[in-house]
Amino acid sequence: MEIKLEDKYTLQKGVRFLTGSQALVRIPIVQNRKDKKNNLNTACYITGYRGSPLGAYDQQILKNIDYLKDHNVYFQPGINEELAATSLWGTQQSNLRGEGKFDGVFGIWYGKGPGVDRAGDALKHVNLAGTSKYGGVLALMGDDHICESSTTSHQSEFAMMDAMIPFFNPSGVQEILDYGLYGIQLSRQSGCWIGIKCVHDNVSSGATIDLDEDRFIIKEVSKDFYPGEGLNIRLQDTAQTKEHRLHYHKIKFVKEFCRINELNQIIYDSPNSKIGIVSTGKSFLDTKLALEKIGVDQNIAKDIGIKFLKIAMPWPLEERIIEKFAEGLEKIIVVEEKRSIIETQIKEILFNKNKNIKVIGKLDEDRKDLFVSSGALDPGEISIKLYEHLKKYSLPNIVNEKKNIIGNLINKGRDLVNFKRIAWFCSGCPHNTSTRLPENTRAITGISCAYLVTHMERNNEGFSQMGSEGATWVGESVFSNTDHIFQNMGDGTYIHSGILSIRHAVAAKTKMTFKILYNDAVALTGGQALDGLPTVAQMSRQLEAEGVKEIAIITDEPNKYNSNENFSKNSKVYDRKDIINVQIELSKINDTTAIIYDQTCAAEKRRRRKKGILPEPKKKIFINENVCEGCGDCGIQSNCVSITPVETEYGRKRQIDQSNCNKDYTCVDGFCPSFVSVEGDVSLKKNQNNELLTKINSSISDPIIPEIKNSYGIMIAGIGGTGVVTIGAILATAAQIDGKGSGVLDMTGLAQKGGSVKSFLRIFKHPNEVSTIRLSYGDTNLLLGFDLLVANDNEVLKTIDKDITKSIVNSDEVMTGEFTRDKNFQLPFDEMRENLINLIGNENITFMPSNNITAKILGDTILSNMYLVGYAYQSGLIPINAKSIENAIMLNGARAEENIYAFRLGRHSLSLKKDILDTISEKDKILSNFKEKYDDRYNYLIKYQNEKYAKQFRDLVEFAKTSDEKIGNGNKFSTAVLNNYFKLMAYKDEYEVARLYSSDEFINKIKKNFDGNYKINFYLAPPIFYKKDKVTGNPLKIKFGQWLLIIFKILNQLKFLRGTLFDPFGYFSERKNERKLVKDYKNIILEIGKKLTLSNYNIAVDIASFPDQIRGFGHVKEKNIKVAKKYRNNLMNAFNESK
Repeated sequence: MEIKLEDKYTLQKGVRFLTGSQALVRIPIVQNRKDKKNNLNTACYITGYRGSPLGAYDQQILKNIDYLKDHNVYFQPGINEELAATSLWGTQQSNLRGEGKFDGVFGIWYGKGPGVDRAGDALKHVNLAGTSKYGGVLALMGDDHICESSTTSHQSEFAMMDAMIPFFNPSGVQEILDYGLYGIQLSRQSGCWIGIKCVHDNVSSGATIDLDEDRFIIKEVSKDFYPGEGLNIRLQDTAQTKEHRLHYHKIKFVKEFCRINELNQIIYDSPNSKIGIVSTGKSFLDTKLALEKIGVDQNIAKDIGIKFLKIAMPWPLEERIIEKFAEGLEKIIVVEEKRSIIETQIKEILFNKNKNIKVIGKLDEDRKDLFVSSGALDPGEISIKLYEHLKKYSLPNIVNEKKNIIGNLINKGRDLVNFKRIAWFCSGCPHNTSTRLPENTRAITGISCAYLVTHMERNNEGFSQMGSEGATWVGESVFSNTDHIFQNMGDGTYIHSGILSIRHAVAAKTKMTFKILYNDAVALTGGQALDGLPTVAQMSRQLEAEGVKEIAIITDEPNKYNSNENFSKNSKVYDRKDIINVQIELSKINDTTAIIYDQTCAAEKRRRRKKGILPEPKKKIFINENVCEGCGDCGIQSNCVSITPVETEYGRKRQIDQSNCNKDYTCVDGFCPSFVSVEGDVSLKKNQNNELLTKINSSISDPIIPEIKNSYGIMIAGIGGTGVVTIGAILATAAQIDGKGSGVLDMTGLAQKGGSVKSFLRIFKHPNEVSTIRLSYGDTNLLLGFDLLVANDNEVLKTIDKDITKSIVNSDEVMTGEFTRDKNFQLPFDEMRENLINLIGNENITFMPSNNITAKILGDTILSNMYLVGYAYQSGLIPINAKSIENAIMLNGARAEENIYAFRLGRHSLSLKKDILDTISEKDKILSNFKEKYDDRYNYLIKYQNEKYAKQFRDLVEFAKTSDEKIGNGNKFSTAVLNNYFKLMAYKDEYEVARLYSSDEFINKIKKNFDGNYKINFYLAPPIFYKKDKVTGNPLKIKFGQWLLIIFKILNQLKFLRGTLFDPFGYFSERKNERKLVKDYKNIILEIGKKLTLSNYNIAVDIASFPDQIRGFGHVKEKNIKVAKKYRNNLMNAFNESK
C-alpha cells in the first residue's frame, strides 16, 4: 500500500494509521468539509493549555497548521485553561449581533485534569450560556489516572458533571474521531458543551482506523425535544432561565440524541442471559481483553448467558438502553476505572423498576472491594474477578483452563530488580545549575521540569498546584523558625498564573526568593513555544512593578545583554557560576526577592540545532581517562547524564557520551585536570567501518515471518529520549503499508526525560480487527529490550510468557541519573540478564551490545534501537515485510538513511555476528590474571619515576603474595595490595599529569574521536595562579591553550625532581599527604600481613583495599582521604580485635 504522511488529513475515505492526537487534529478538518457539503461557511477555533496526556496535541496542530488553515481552523494556545474556555465562549457569540464573518464557529478546548479543575467556574458559565446553532464546542479533558506525569491522580468526569457538561469516553483512536464528530453535532443541537475523556490509552495511542467520512449518518432528534425558544446561546438571557433550560431541556435532548443514534451498544447479547457486564472507554477494552483471556468470546458469552454493554456517554446515562439491557438479568457487573459514575446511575435507573437485580462494581454483594477506585485496572486482574462471578454458571472447560493459565501468570514470581530508571534532567539542562542551593538552605519545587529535582538529594522538596508556587511558604513562614526559602517556578507557570502567587507573597511581606527558570520553552510537555512570554527585561520590570525588592538575572551567557536592555532598576546580571553567592546575598534581604535564571532548554537547543535555527557550538569536551581519577566531582558539579562510566584496568573512570551531550560544559567545573576542550572547526569522527557498511548493503534473504493469530504483541522497552516511541510508530506504520492493522500505546509521561518508556504494539491481520492495544499478562510475543533495566520493569515482565515470548535485548550497560551523584553507584546488570533468562528461557533470548555496535560501526548510539529491530526482523520475530519497514522509516523522515543502515546492519548481524563482535572488541583493555596486572603496574611505575621506585612496589606485592601463600586462601589480599599500593604510588602530581598529556596516546585518542581544524584547551588550577571560589574558598580552574603541551613536555622531563629537596611542588600539603599515604600503607600491610589468619583474612583484604576510596584532586581528594582514613581506622580496630 502506498501512503503519504498527509493522507491522515487529506483523505476522505480509506484506512490509515493515526495517533489519538492526530485524530483530534483531523476532527475540525472533517467537520469543515461536512459543513461545506451542507452549504455552511464555518470556522473552528482551538484553544487550551497543554499537559499530559494531551501534551502532544498542540504539537500536532502546529505540525499541520497549513492543512488546518486551509479549512478555516484557527489555533490560539491559551495563557491558561480558564481564559481559553472563556475565549471559546466568545466564539459562540460571534453571530448573535449579526457581525459574524462565518455562518458559525465551532471550537475545541483542551486541558489536563488539574486544568479542568482550574477552569471550573468558566466551564459552568459557558455551558449554561450554551453554543451557537452552527458552532458547538468540544471540551477535551486529559486525565492521568495513575499520576504518571502529574502531582495527583485525577478523574475529570465529576468536574464535567458539576458543570453539567455531557461527555463521551472513547476506548480508542477510532472513537476519538467518531465521538468528536458526533459531539460537534450534539453540541450544536443541544446547546451544551460536549466533553471527550482523553487518557493515555486513547489519546497517546495510535491505531489503523477507517477514515470514511460517511461511515455513519447522524440522526436528528425529534422537534418534540426542542422548547419553543430553542436550546442555543442568546443575548439577554437570565441566570435562572439558563439553569432551567440546561436542567430540563438540554440534558433530556442529549439523552435522546444518544438513544436514536445508538451510541451505547450491547456488544454481546443472548435471550437467556443472567449476568450483564457494563463498561466504557479504556475499561471497556480492558474488560473485553479480560474476557478473551479466560476464553470468553461472543459465542461462548452467548452459551454462558452473558450480556456486554458498551457505554459511549457515561453521563448523562441514557435510561432506555439500561432498561433494555437489564431484562432477565440477575446481576450487573460494572467495570469502570476510578470512582463510580455508571454504576450509581444504573442503580438509580433500576431502583423503582421492581427488578431484583444486583448491581455491583466498586464493591461486590458482600461489600468487599471489587474494582477499586484507586490506581488503574488491569485486564489480567479483571479476568480473575469476572471469573469468580461467572463460575456459578455452566462454563466450558476452555474457560476454566484459561483461567488457570492467567492465574498462574499473575501469581508467578518474577524476582524483580529493585531499581527503577527514574526521569532525570536532560543532558545540559539549565535546572542542573538553577536548582543548586547554598548549604543549610532549602527550596520548594514547582510544576515544571524542576519537579524532577526531588529525586536528586538537593534539598528541593514539596510542591503545590500550578500557579500557586510560593503560597505554601506565605502561610508556613508565619509559624516557622526557618528564616527564608527559595521557590522554583517555570516561566510557563509564571505566565499561566504564577505571577499572582508572587504578588501574594509581596503583599504578605514574605521573606523568600522566587527562582524563575526562563528556558524559552514548555520543556515538561515537549518543548512548545511559550505564549505571551515577556523578554527577560520585561519580566524584571513586571516583578519590580509587583513590589519584588531585588532581582538577580543569572545566565550562562552574561555577555549577550547590552546596555540597552532596559532592565528594572533593582536588577543585576550575573554569570551562572555565581549562583550560590547570589542566593546567599538574596537570602539576607528581609523581603520578597527573585532570580530570573536565563538559559534555554537543552533539549530545545538540540532541536533547534538539528533544524539549523541555532548554530552547532564549535567546542566539544573530552575526558582524558588516563588522568581521570573517577572521583565523580564532574557529576556533582554538572548533574549531567552525559557523563558515563568507563571501566578500565585502573578502575572506573569517566567519559563523555558525545551522542547525548548537549554542550552545556558545566562538567568542566569538576575539580579535575582530565577535561580538555576541542575547539574550532570540529566535528565528531564517525569511525564508520566501511568494509562492514559495504556488506550490509548487499542483498539478504527474507526470513519466514511469524504467523499472526488474534494479534501479535510487541513490547518495546527503553529509555526516554532515545527514540523508543519512534520505533513503535514506524513499526505500526509499516504494518499499515503491509495491509495489516496495528495499534500502539506509548507509556511515557515524565519518563521522556531519561526515564522508563514502554510502547505496547499489537499487529493484527486486517485493519478491521484492531481492538485492545495494551499488553497484559502473557500477551508479548516479542520483547524488544532497548535497555536492560527497563526490560526488567514489572509492567514489562508481567506481559511475557516463556511459551510464546522471544526477546532481543541490548546488553550494554546504561547507568541511571543516580550515577551523577554517587561515584560508586552500580546497577545489578548480571542479575538483570539472569532474571530475563529465567523468565523467558535461554533459548528464547538474544543479547547484543547494540549501543557499542552502532557507535563503533555507524558512529552514533542513537541508532541502537533500529539496529535491534533489524536483528529481530531477520530472526523471524516481526510479522511485517522488510520493505514496508524501510518505507516507514523513509516516511518518518528523521535521519532516514542512517536508520535504514542500522536496520540492515541488524539484519546482517545474524550472519556477520563474529565480524561485528570482533570489530567492537577492545582487546586487553582489562587484564585478566595476577601476573599480567603485576607486570603492567611495575612497568608503569618505571615510566612514572624510575626502576628503583618500581622495586618498592615489587617488594610489598611480593610480601603480600607470600602472606597469601601461607594462608592458602587464594590471592585476594595480594591482589588488593597490588591494585591499591600502585594507586597510591602513582599519585597524579604535576609531573604525572604532564607525562600523561605529553604521551602520543592522548593525541591519538583526540584524533580518533574528532575531525576538523581544531585547537586543544586545558582546564587546570596550578598552584599560586588560581583564584578561589567566593563561597567555598576552593580553587577555580583556569583555561589554558594548546601551547601548554610544550610546558607538559618540559615538566615530564623534570619528573626526576619528584620527592627531592628541589621539587617545587613537593612542599605543598597535598603532595606531602600523598607521600605519607604511601608510607603509611606500606607499614600497615607489613603489620597485618604478619598477623594474617583465615579468621581475619576478609578484614585484611578490606584494609588493603581502602585506598580505592581516595580519588580526585585537591580539596576533593582531601575530603576523600578523611573518609578513607576513618574507614581504615575502623577496620584496623576490627582486625586487632579479631582472633
